[in-house]
Amino acid sequence: MPFFPRLFSPFAGNTFRRGELTRRASLSAKGSDVLKAIIMAGGKGTRLRPICDLMPKPMTELLGKPLMEHLTELLKLNGFQELCVTLGHKPECITRYFGDGSRFGVSMQYKVEKKPLGTAGGVRACKEFVGDADFLVISGDAACDFDLSFLAEEHKRNGALVTMALYPHSEPLPYGTVLTDRNGRVISFIEKPCWERVVTDLVNTGIYMISPKVLDLILPDAPFDFARDLFPLMAKKGLEIIGIPMQGYWCDIGNSKSYLRCCLDALEGKLKISPAQQNSLSPGVYAPRGLPTSARLIPPCIVCDGALVGHDAVIGKSIIHSGSRVGAYSRVVNSVIDGGNIGEACVISGSVVCRGAVLYPDTVTASGDVIAAGCTGSPPAPESKLSARRGATGLCREISCENRARLMREMSCVLWEAGADFTDGITLVDGRCKVRISPLAEESSISVEAIGGRENERLQICKKYSELAEKFGGKSIL
Repeated sequence: MPFFPRLFSPFAGNTFRRGELTRRASLSAKGSDVLKAIIMAGGKGTRLRPICDLMPKPMTELLGKPLMEHLTELLKLNGFQELCVTLGHKPECITRYFGDGSRFGVSMQYKVEKKPLGTAGGVRACKEFVGDADFLVISGDAACDFDLSFLAEEHKRNGALVTMALYPHSEPLPYGTVLTDRNGRVISFIEKPCWERVVTDLVNTGIYMISPKVLDLILPDAPFDFARDLFPLMAKKGLEIIGIPMQGYWCDIGNSKSYLRCCLDALEGKLKISPAQQNSLSPGVYAPRGLPTSARLIPPCIVCDGALVGHDAVIGKSIIHSGSRVGAYSRVVNSVIDGGNIGEACVISGSVVCRGAVLYPDTVTASGDVIAAGCTGSPPAPESKLSARRGATGLCREISCENRARLMREMSCVLWEAGADFTDGITLVDGRCKVRISPLAEESSISVEAIGGRENERLQICKKYSELAEKFGGKSIL
């Protein structure tokens, strides 16, 4: 079977639920089932600079297409064909590219924010578009291949005002972590915790199915955020929020590191999206015809139309976007050339070379380099930050594991029923001891700490909760 046609098929692999193809096809085919979605695309993408210096963040290219085009294809596939896009930074870049959406098989309209309104405030501005139907909200700067029709069905079934798409993430610190009870009801929401406060690996993806009744809770013409303002307000009023763990792939393209990782994941087929380049030269290699016969393309790799590749160049597990140039004898591995100009005999490894960047011949980059427009070499490596291990104040035992956030989620689900608190790791009282369970910051382990009581009581408590952790795959090391 050809390599990339399988990888880039939205239905490749076994990550999707049984019956998904039938459900998605049915949604797309029935006009009465056309759903509405709002794409939040107003951010500046400051953390992603210099990759998106010349464009709004949702227009950042992924496999030769703007990220927002991939999202539009996903929405259409799942039956969401009426779209409204909230805009802020450089709105003309998006409106000029997408127009009324007809070229992409959808209907698209826009709301341009004159001042920042926050995530929820921007959505409220689309109240007229929403009408009286439930609708989807999705961030324009995240890559995913979720079954969004499944999320819509779960929202309809549970009858909640908000149904939140959750994703199990092994490194949840940059996101809002969400803990649910056995019925999916959200019981804890911690925004960007430190490792010591992580109690679950499920993170908020910023993808929601929402009842239009929720819009009445959002202040008009004022900054209002989903995580910071709306969800705490709903919790205070006792309004139910449901969290649904999703299958598939999700990545918040928040910085250059996550951008490169997402691009390489898409190359490997972990993210199911279609590339702009459809011409297959060989299994795993998508490139235009007419490249030098001496150039070596090692799968998986993509060379987009409008890119130039010199003779005897070697490209492996990389993406060469339109407008890029790779000089003769150069080597490009595990990298994205996003419109940059690579001189002869360069070695580019694990790097992103941005549009407008020019590298002199014989330049060698280091893994993690991002070469901005006007640069002619590698930027200085960032200083590393060393983290110190948290000191224990009682008897402490460490449990090693493959995924500390997932282990914390399993422990949280069990101990929530025992009255545990989740504001600072997992804490609860057991007999005369206070128990604290939390991940270690510098390694994939968790600690079980018992404070108070007698020494034999602390020993028994540590043994008890260590054995619980071992049931979920942990291994005592101390």
